[in-house]
Amino acid sequence: MKNRNLCTWTLCLLSLAALPSCEKDFLELKPDKTLVVPSTLEDLQALLDHGAVMNRGTSHALAAFGSDDYYVSTATWQLLPRPEEKNGYIWAREVYEGQPVNDWDYAYRRILYANTVLEGLTKLTPAPAQQEAWNQAKGMALFHRGWAFFQLAQLFAKPYDAATAAQDPGIPLRLSADVGAVPTRQSVAETYRQILEDLQTAEALLPDHPIVPQRPGKAAARQVLARTYLQLGEYPQALTATENALQLSSALLDYNTLDTNAAFPFPTQGVGNPEIVFYSNQYALEILYPGRVQVDSLLYQSYDTLDLRRQAFFYYEGDKLTFKGSYEGAYNLSTALTTGELYLTKAECLARLGQPDEALHTLNQLLERRYRAGSFEPLTTVNTPDVLGRILEERRKELLFRGLRWQDLRRLNKEPRFAKTLVRHIDGKRYELPPNDPRYVWPIPDNVVQASGLPQNPR
Repeated sequence: MKNRNLCTWTLCLLSLAALPSCEKDFLELKPDKTLVVPSTLEDLQALLDHGAVMNRGTSHALAAFGSDDYYVSTATWQLLPRPEEKNGYIWAREVYEGQPVNDWDYAYRRILYANTVLEGLTKLTPAPAQQEAWNQAKGMALFHRGWAFFQLAQLFAKPYDAATAAQDPGIPLRLSADVGAVPTRQSVAETYRQILEDLQTAEALLPDHPIVPQRPGKAAARQVLARTYLQLGEYPQALTATENALQLSSALLDYNTLDTNAAFPFPTQGVGNPEIVFYSNQYALEILYPGRVQVDSLLYQSYDTLDLRRQAFFYYEGDKLTFKGSYEGAYNLSTALTTGELYLTKAECLARLGQPDEALHTLNQLLERRYRAGSFEPLTTVNTPDVLGRILEERRKELLFRGLRWQDLRRLNKEPRFAKTLVRHIDGKRYELPPNDPRYVWPIPDNVVQASGLPQNPR
């Protein structure tokens, strides 16, 4: 922060951001009028550049706990201290045991920051020389709000179903910085309408190429739009958004340039990684510490021996196969938007829209940079009769531990061909999560329900 006043109002916002986790009487507290609030364009931009809030802990923890990217031993599970990790791993009916939930709190904190910026911008009349910076700040705020709404929808609202979306409960859509406003749950249809509106407006305002990957540009907005359209099943729109993103950001990392035997083969915090469209990471999760996580041996064996991801993503610790392939280049997991995902989304959309040759050409562009140099045999409709199935298999292998598997399971479970029952084995017991089970929607945090009266998700 640039000065003492910035520190003051940032601390104020941090305190207010915790309110969703507080008791009802705290919701009635009003900010101290003597506290300094952001009042200049520089102040507002500094708020958006607060990386510890806007780029970290990006609401994927519950998705990670519940997905099939990994498993843990009974001994590891029994030692987990946080209820949401322990109960989330087995998709328990009771998850949080009254504890706050970071996925909820952190997302609404980012939304509070975004709304504070948006309201602050309306009070400024930028000089001509500041108009572009004003536009970019508004675009960044709308991007962060839209992406946070999207992430919350993947955890706390039902998967989109056109037949029921207007009635299905979605998430509270906080559109102002008034922390005293009583939250209500809008429908799933309204939730996705707001996500699209925020991201489409952001896209028009953001720069083609942001000065640092911690700031979103047009490609980032288009990529989250593509994710949204995938959830809606609107493949032509997802294809357009993806192709538009690739026009601005299409570089791929050649895995032949990596030391795949290194403890962390990828650049630290994504610095120098040409695939990072927008930088973000997940806060540390005890259940996913290296050495605790075990990867399914069948998933590992699905990688060809000439596929460099096999060495770059995994290693053995004794007889335990575990994961080291975070694009964070460290223990924390990356949740960054990447061009690799864009190629896979484009390929999937092309396949679903009846263009198998173009789909495989797009997939080949990615895989050529994943296989040992000179060893990759391009895929064609002759040697790959199941084009869509192969693309989704490669999506599974490329994007594991990125916070994406949960939302993919939710959408693919609607198709019987790709639906999957997840299974855990703990302490001699078998736990299952069937396709389209109500537990694909996580409960709203207990303390939020108690303080606000929001209707809880059934389990």
